[in-house]
Amino acid sequence: MDQWFNINTKDEETKAILFKKENADFAELDITLDKLTKWLKEKNILHGIRTEVLYQLIQNIENIHFPVVIAQGILPVNGTSAELIPLIGQETAIASDNNDKIDFKRLFTIPTVTSGQLIARKKNATEGKPGISVYGKPIPAQKGKEIRIKNGENTVFNTEDLGIYATVDGEVSFQAHYVNVYPVYKVNGDLSLKTDHINFVGNVHVTGNVPSGFKIQAMGDVRIEGLVEAAEISTPGSIVIAGGVLGRGNGLIRCGGNFTSLYVTQGVIIAGESITVAQSILYSHCEAGNKITCLTGKGNVSGGTIKAGNQISANEIGNETYSKTFIYIDQKEINNEPFIELELKINEAEKTLDKLQRLKDAMVRQTAQEKASSQSTINRIEISLNQTAEQLSLLKCEKNNLITQKQEESSQIIVKGTLYPNVEIGIGKYKRKVQSPFQSAKVFMKEKEIVIHSL
Repeated sequence: MDQWFNINTKDEETKAILFKKENADFAELDITLDKLTKWLKEKNILHGIRTEVLYQLIQNIENIHFPVVIAQGILPVNGTSAELIPLIGQETAIASDNNDKIDFKRLFTIPTVTSGQLIARKKNATEGKPGISVYGKPIPAQKGKEIRIKNGENTVFNTEDLGIYATVDGEVSFQAHYVNVYPVYKVNGDLSLKTDHINFVGNVHVTGNVPSGFKIQAMGDVRIEGLVEAAEISTPGSIVIAGGVLGRGNGLIRCGGNFTSLYVTQGVIIAGESITVAQSILYSHCEAGNKITCLTGKGNVSGGTIKAGNQISANEIGNETYSKTFIYIDQKEINNEPFIELELKINEAEKTLDKLQRLKDAMVRQTAQEKASSQSTINRIEISLNQTAEQLSLLKCEKNNLITQKQEESSQIIVKGTLYPNVEIGIGKYKRKVQSPFQSAKVFMKEKEIVIHSL
């Protein structure tokens, strides 16, 4: 068979592909099921052999389009990460393709709780489902990432039922690893000289507008039903602005959590987690620790500077007049500790395998020379050799899974509509200027180069 075919594997050795060798003459090929099966066994292809392909090779080989998948294993399914599941209402932006129908009033259905009420529950990470290679070897799945839940402001985490409970009456502020319950300071109408600046230890809710020059400082979430002009708003929690931001190049809005708004024009927004804007981000400076999303309505991002830690998504980036637009992904450094730990284990297993192999070879030579019966010792060494080889294979698969997971988590820019020229894209230390328009594009790093692919 080696005269006509060779086999390569891919996808973590879960797919064996049969290639026809160049100048192979099938006229001289004498092929049977037994010969094929024996040849595959010699190549250690033991699992997921596709019998329909074997029969096609025997009966109708001239009509096979090479290369062909001759064996199919099972890829591992990685576990899901732990998360905190809210058990009461939580604000969410309402997506719509029609700007006039965006109902931001639903953002102000503020969840309130009473003392002793169950607010959220932790969902533990799952182990995942292991796969199997075409060589019959198990492929370990990556366990989901765990999180450590801590007590928030006026809440307590019960380790027995994994629930978070309120210790006072108030409004709820959800975070990634904890939940806060705060009292609320409410302003009916616009901020004015009567209300003055606001500095409050809980949540702030303004039913009207925040004019230029005013300041809001809060320890909880800030919700504004009207328009925010060139004002200053800061909180470690989240900010929701239903009327949009018209910054006029001044003011600053900063939050440690998520920022949500109808639109942002000439504003400065800095969010520790994510920025979600419904309609457009125009000539603004926006920074988010995680991602920036502008996908509702027109979903246009143009002019100014947009910077995110992991991902930027929009319907359009740039505009038809080719306004200068800067889009940056500030790639986070990959944690190399898991790789280092796996490398150490792999090196140790390789050394053990080498020592066992040399010991076995020495015992075989000694047995042959002395004509003594040491077969039981050799058998025990053989068992240890097989166990160490299997452990080494599992460690290498785990390393490959970790590399794949990191690649899947790599930074990217998604443009569902048009990516216009005169947009400068930066990912980490690399930069690229868009010279021509792209439709439905995905931008990411590949081999130290920024590439733009169509979706």
